Amino acid sequence: MIHIAPSEAIPGVEAAAREHRQASHRLDKTVAAAKASSASGADIGRAAGISRQSAQERRAHK
Repeated sequence: MIHIAPSEAIPGVEAAAREHRQASHRLDKTVAAAKASSASGADIGRAAGISRQSAQERRAHK
């Protein structure tokens, strides 16, 4: 592994965290749209690469 100075690594962490928040927001919106169109929790979970139960738990926390 190549050593990177903290001052060089932090902007990458910030960018990744920002992208993660944005992706999470997009996922929440598209899941809500899928639910509104009567998609099943199993189908939504499969599309997101998670179990039906995980999809339902994620939705319950929002």
